[in-house]
Amino acid sequence: MKSIILLLCLLLCSPAVYAEGPKGAPGLSQATEKGAFVLEMALKGNQLNNGANALDLLLRDQNGKVVSGAEITVTPWMPTMGHGVWEKPVVTERGGHYHVENVIIIMSGRWDLKVEVKSGEQRDRAVFSFDVAQQGETVKKEAEKPREGYQRSVASYNVPNVTLLDQDGKRVNLRALIDSGKPVIINFVFTTCTTICPVMSAGFSNLRSELGNGATRVQLISISIDPENDRPEQLKRYASRFNSGAGWEFLTGSREDVGRVLKAFDAFIVDKMSHEPLYIFHAPNSDEWVRIKGLVKKSDLLRELRRMESR
Repeated sequence: MKSIILLLCLLLCSPAVYAEGPKGAPGLSQATEKGAFVLEMALKGNQLNNGANALDLLLRDQNGKVVSGAEITVTPWMPTMGHGVWEKPVVTERGGHYHVENVIIIMSGRWDLKVEVKSGEQRDRAVFSFDVAQQGETVKKEAEKPREGYQRSVASYNVPNVTLLDQDGKRVNLRALIDSGKPVIINFVFTTCTTICPVMSAGFSNLRSELGNGATRVQLISISIDPENDRPEQLKRYASRFNSGAGWEFLTGSREDVGRVLKAFDAFIVDKMSHEPLYIFHAPNSDEWVRIKGLVKKSDLLRELRRMESR
């Protein structure tokens, strides 16, 4: 009887397993930047993958004691592209064990997980870096370096005289919008896209942030390649995700009118899922258009904008 009582006491008084360390694969551990905490991370295979990921964190103080009740945020960030993703990871906590769901990775390359910690009056952060490969491939060391260039060409386009709808349901003449006297950058997206479209839209958003109060001096135009589904209300919701504002129009219209626009810019595709990243630049009072194919960084967009403004 005494042995049974002793066994029950040991079971009830012992710390829970989750308080000893993150569940799952053996994790990564590092001190936060100011040395206030140590973060231990565990995720399957110690590797991020394209798509949705889940991971576990254990937070300790300088003395090795598990810290519970902290506020933790996790931000996926792609340093070579200068942006993250719209979807936010969800953190739940139990006794110093923090489980993180919805860590969305949208493309291969170098990714940072920025972990911000707030416990009482103490704030600190740590960054965990990962190389993410496409399924079935191995990320080479060159993936750690910024991408070196993209396909850039000069073209001539005849803008069709079509009237489209913006994100507020207002009728917009495309030719008049492009000929408004501002530098113009056009891209092609659709609101249910989860791969390159959020990346391109984040690039436009980051460019506007970089320009600050001067953001409205350039006209950004995002044209939906899925006009049947992307009606103004869908475009408005999508635009709000990227902090759009004056000077950034999201356009849709009839399938026929949008098709005319896509064909005019040599951007027509049969299947929206096969579209590629494309940017069209136009300087005021110029017959030339610059066509860029490939995902670009904010600095690339800014450099092309400077070229247009210097003409």
